[in-house]
Amino acid sequence: MNQTISIALSPAVTLHYTHTERFKTARLSLFAVMPADRTDSPLTTLLFGILRRGSEGYPSLAQLNRRLDELYGTTLTIRNYLHGDNHVVSYAAEMLESRFLPSHHRDMDLLGGVTQLLADMILRPLRDPDGGLRADAVEKEKQSLIDSLRSLRNDTRAYAATRLREIMCDGEPYGISIGGTVEGVAAITPREVTDHYESLMKQLRLEVFYTGRASLDEVTAVWSRAFGGWAPSPCEKTETTLHPVPPVPRCEQEDMAVSQGKLCLSWSCGKGFSVIHDPRELAAYAVCNELFGVMQNSLLFRHVREELGLCYYCDSALDMTKGILWVSCGIHSDRKDEAEAAIRAQLSALQEGDFTPEDVELAKLSLLNSYRQMEDSQNSMEAFAFGRLMNRTAETPEEEMAYIRAVTVEDVRRAARSFVPDTLFFLRGTLADDGGEEEYFDD
Repeated sequence: MNQTISIALSPAVTLHYTHTERFKTARLSLFAVMPADRTDSPLTTLLFGILRRGSEGYPSLAQLNRRLDELYGTTLTIRNYLHGDNHVVSYAAEMLESRFLPSHHRDMDLLGGVTQLLADMILRPLRDPDGGLRADAVEKEKQSLIDSLRSLRNDTRAYAATRLREIMCDGEPYGISIGGTVEGVAAITPREVTDHYESLMKQLRLEVFYTGRASLDEVTAVWSRAFGGWAPSPCEKTETTLHPVPPVPRCEQEDMAVSQGKLCLSWSCGKGFSVIHDPRELAAYAVCNELFGVMQNSLLFRHVREELGLCYYCDSALDMTKGILWVSCGIHSDRKDEAEAAIRAQLSALQEGDFTPEDVELAKLSLLNSYRQMEDSQNSMEAFAFGRLMNRTAETPEEEMAYIRAVTVEDVRRAARSFVPDTLFFLRGTLADDGGEEEYFDD
């Protein structure tokens, strides 16, 4: 598989380069990684949305989008999310490779144009005459963020998962809302956002990624030119701490006027996850999770959904950064106790070794297939490289696949035995559940 090369362009900017000939497009991404903070993260979320609305060269969202169209339909997306105890904001641009431009535009510096556009959004935002970030852009982005916060409850699956995380990790950076609250966002002033921008630019560290056909020298040159002269004193990213096992499991319930209930459970990985940086142990946990609730014929799917018919969907996820196992399912609200018992029974089966070697082999094949598919997506290749960066691991995809192949039945059972019950959140639907398709396929 394609390897990623990392080069420090300056103390504040590191380039991560992956060469691939599989696509007619290239992907350019810019990541800002900051400590998650209850006060600063909402300001950061708001700020990067404002920066996306224009720069000195393209002083409105319409003009910026017109420039993207001129750059042969380049697309630009923004993401805000938590990675462990860090708040990550990214801009990602998908652009046509220069060699596939029409012949009369082959000499167009498409790579340089897109790179400069990304850099200008960060380094040269549009300002009012008093030097502050443009007030009308601040107000528009505030309203957009408020609308987003209010709409979270409309996606009941995401809302329930968010509430589980907030309850489970209350008091930890991982438990905050990076968007803040409606009231908090409404009270933010343009001066506060400007001051936050000025402070952030003195200590920001950027990780920039390129996945495509251009040469390393070419990509290095355009990124170096775009950020030349910018010399902050970057801070280190926060080292994520494992989630501690609670003295007593927590349980909360909330009623909502919807038809389908959402049941979310979590477990702490406990002392078994103290070897989080051992790739062999990580492989065992990954196979364990795949068998439990990820692969097509997982234990949760096979027994809780298909055999018992207790839920519309039921799947698991493993946060290897924090050491947390999650399960999410959509159910008839009056079957909550049955569904909870069935889910816990399947984890107990894993812990007791009540599964076959064939089950483990199927889980390993499912995981290995996801690694093989990585080369079919620039986003997946970038995500793998970014995960290695954040978790400070050095294994290649091939090395991780070798560790997965070596996982045994006993390895899976040992990983499962480390899980300790932590938190349960139940969003109880108060309306009659008619089994409607719109919630059955709720994501």
